Amino acid sequence: MSCGISLFSLYLGTSVLKNAGSMPPYGQGRLPAWDMQEDRKGIEMRGKVLAALLALSLLAGCAASEAAEKAVSDEAQEASSGGAEAAEEEDSSSFQELFEIQAEGIDYLSVEGIHIPEGVTVTMVGKDSESGFWKQVHAGAEQAVEDLNTALGYTGDAKAELIYDASAAGDVAEQIDIIDQMLDKNPDALIVGFVDINSGRTQLELAESNGVPVFSVDSAIENSLIVSTSQTDNYQAGAEAARQLASLIGDSGQAALLVHSSETETGIERERGFIDEMEQNHPDIEIVNISYQEQDERSVDDIVAAVLSEYPDLKAYQAMNEETTEALVSALELYGPEDRTVIAAGFDASSTEIGDIEDGKLAGAIVQNPYGMGYAAAVAAFREIARMENASVIDTGYCWIDAENLSDPAVQMLIYK
Repeated sequence: MSCGISLFSLYLGTSVLKNAGSMPPYGQGRLPAWDMQEDRKGIEMRGKVLAALLALSLLAGCAASEAAEKAVSDEAQEASSGGAEAAEEEDSSSFQELFEIQAEGIDYLSVEGIHIPEGVTVTMVGKDSESGFWKQVHAGAEQAVEDLNTALGYTGDAKAELIYDASAAGDVAEQIDIIDQMLDKNPDALIVGFVDINSGRTQLELAESNGVPVFSVDSAIENSLIVSTSQTDNYQAGAEAARQLASLIGDSGQAALLVHSSETETGIERERGFIDEMEQNHPDIEIVNISYQEQDERSVDDIVAAVLSEYPDLKAYQAMNEETTEALVSALELYGPEDRTVIAAGFDASSTEIGDIEDGKLAGAIVQNPYGMGYAAAVAAFREIARMENASVIDTGYCWIDAENLSDPAVQMLIYK
């Protein structure tokens, strides 16, 4: 299995996957190798330490519970609160131990050396209010804000603040309204995951006129007013999806593609990378159908049923984001042939997708790093406010996951809880 990431882990952009040693060098949309066997002892040791800490925590919890039956004290409540805060800090530090996001020599998982004025406000607009992916992006950005406030010793009104909102999936008009509302707050910076590559130009000009720097996250648009973009290399991720799918079907046969949108940069670039890889390196695989969920009036069930009916020899189906992957698996369960399996592969790592991989319904998926993406975008915004240098593009990486590597520590931290 391979992991193509510019961020995964303890060693600059490394993977925890077992066969990572065969990967292309860093800087080609893939990541340099971390031999899992070489670092297994360290991971096992950390696992033993964590297990011991967990056992102690459970014992402490039992003791506290017994004491609470007699009397609930303020001290016990404070201890409980302190334990929760310590757990949150441990989660954050564990993430930064396993991952690394660097661009142009800048560490985008660190707030060290960033000094901003008191009371700074950063606004962030996501693409999908229901998506586990975007909830992780939001969580990563919030963690960066918390880390910076802690580093600067800011409390109360002095603390930096993140204001977040997201539109319904694919709703360009709603997203534009939300961006307008965010600009009305006169923020110190604005971060947007653009639904449509052609949207938001008026808002960008308004932001510039008001001195508000704008950053894109996940989905970029071509505009010189964007200071920095934190995202997966979607073209390379699409190409990796094609390589994995080709391997799954023996490098020959018919395959179909279910893309979330023909209007967002993620959909456009993933499709382009996928098609280019197939045409250039897998000529015996025929892409018989490409459908776009947000531009098609039909449901995914109807789309998949029609494709299976028209192409009874279809070997595999590739989806290109969280929502389309979950819908594809469900549709194949309903309409897939009874005498054989149409292989499904996808993108992202929702709990539903992970369950489908464990159950054998989903062969695997390209997983991104939304938490790191959100963290990096917030760090970029803070660096701009602090008048520090920024990279124009921050590659946050991608990785192929399947049943063989689900238990790896880095993969577990990428699952959308």
